[in-house]
Amino acid sequence: MDFDQILKYQRITAIFFFLLTLLPAESIWVKYGNQAFKGAGDARTIALSESNTAVVSGPFAALWNPSNLANGGNNSLSYAHQERFAGIVNYDVAAVNLKRYLKLNWSLVLIRQGMEGIPNTTDALLLGTGSLDNPDERIVESDISYFNQVQWAAVVGGGFKRGEWDLGGNVRLLSHQLGAHSGYGIGFDLSGSRSFFPGNRTAFIIRDVTTSWVVWDSGTIERIAPIIIVSDAQDLKLEGIGIDLTLMASLNLDLAGESLNDDFSLGSIGAQLSGGVEIGYKQKVYLRAGRNPLTDFSLGVGLKFPFGGLDYAFSPSPVNSILGSSHHVTLNIRLDYLHSLRDRLSG
Repeated sequence: MDFDQILKYQRITAIFFFLLTLLPAESIWVKYGNQAFKGAGDARTIALSESNTAVVSGPFAALWNPSNLANGGNNSLSYAHQERFAGIVNYDVAAVNLKRYLKLNWSLVLIRQGMEGIPNTTDALLLGTGSLDNPDERIVESDISYFNQVQWAAVVGGGFKRGEWDLGGNVRLLSHQLGAHSGYGIGFDLSGSRSFFPGNRTAFIIRDVTTSWVVWDSGTIERIAPIIIVSDAQDLKLEGIGIDLTLMASLNLDLAGESLNDDFSLGSIGAQLSGGVEIGYKQKVYLRAGRNPLTDFSLGVGLKFPFGGLDYAFSPSPVNSILGSSHHVTLNIRLDYLHSLRDRLSG
């Protein structure tokens, strides 16, 4: 299977879901219909404010930049846990490199995002006016009900080499449970990466390339417009003191339009800039910092061990909000280490 065949299968699936949009139903454009994919990820990427998409590695590359899977490397099993906004939103993410198949390197990412105990005040208004704008309206606490919101998602990505380019793509599946309602979605990403000079890595990514959909049991179809990402990274080695310095920058162009978090706009296209720096000491300890327009900054640390690595990231409350800070932890285990451990235990 080559890049043209991947595009063929994506076109067939895209046509199928386009036909769904022609059925009698309300179709609306949304900006956050696939937020489960945007919020998930590994602690290293979060610490760098997602500016590292050009150099993201390991099984999480299927989520951020599937073309980087073409480079292979150490196969890993990764688990990430996130507590966002002071624990209001929780993410659990697992990722693993799969066997090489059809001349592509593959990986799988599984995501669970949940919010529990969301208050429903729809039927809890004392006067039944339907609006809290009425100064005489009150909420009857005993009439408040509660519901949960859970999203399950899966991402399968593959990458391969063609000339000087690494190319890749993924398919993203979503199951969204919101109280008594449910929705199911699908989306695709395409990406290409290459080095233009020593120590450089540049990536071009199109998320939701065919326009993504979430189809709800009510008949409503949510549509998500593509996002174009250009990312670049430069690695500087200070061998005399054992320091690896990586500078990263990323530009996101949201075809869905402008938003309050944009750094600037190109016509009706919203543009967001993110940047990051990673300082590694003897490939054992890493300090990370990033800048983004949502939380302003992010910080993190990484430790490498013979079995893999451990990463932590911190991001403050979004700018001009009181939602609370977020914490992210990722454990990476090399599969060859697990195999050698199994052999030692069985021997």
